[in-house]
Amino acid sequence: MLLSDVFSVDDVICKTCRRSLTPVNRFVDIGLRKVFAYYVYDDAMSTIFHRYKEAKDRDLACLFMHPVSQRFDHKHKGKTVVCVPSSASKNEERGFLTLPTILEESTLPRIDVLVKTSLEKQSLRGAIQRKQVTNEIELIHASLAEGKDLVLFDDIVTTGSTIQACASLLEPVCRSLTCVCIAIHPSFIDPKEEKVKKTYRLLRTMVATFVRRLPLAIRFAFGIIIL
Repeated sequence: MLLSDVFSVDDVICKTCRRSLTPVNRFVDIGLRKVFAYYVYDDAMSTIFHRYKEAKDRDLACLFMHPVSQRFDHKHKGKTVVCVPSSASKNEERGFLTLPTILEESTLPRIDVLVKTSLEKQSLRGAIQRKQVTNEIELIHASLAEGKDLVLFDDIVTTGSTIQACASLLEPVCRSLTCVCIAIHPSFIDPKEEKVKKTYRLLRTMVATFVRRLPLAIRFAFGIIIL
């Protein structure tokens, strides 16, 4: 346990809202590929993304990566970010680029080498239609990605088809590729494993609450012990 788990840490949303989000924070298998996911795409996360993307509430961008932005940069130091693309018409309708805006706190370099040619929204498609997205993503300016260690960044992984299609275009030209998403569909999460993780988080919260009630000097001493 870290001291940051014990003491209050500045956040862009209240603790209640943050606790309503279900963390994953690990690599998840989506078929033949692994994707690092930060959260489960559940009702709470779906509501936030709807407000951010469809209601065009750009101010919500900072809440997705705020708690982990420094760790994200440290973990992927020396790598270059490639965002999964949205259609040009959707970007124009929203008035901002959703993924680059989320990554504004990141200091990692970013290149735009993928474009989406389809105008149809993924969430309005069936599972079979989503799997046909391979022909709707194109790699441009491939030389910019050549020989680089890349981080392929997406917001939501539902079926995995889009991120798989993007990865298949990048892998032949880059040196290495790591896939990362903010939220992943719960169908990719093992229910038994998630139950264990929830139990652990509950115990961690109970310990943190107990420590916060101790005198300050003891809290610091206790914090050193549990590091």
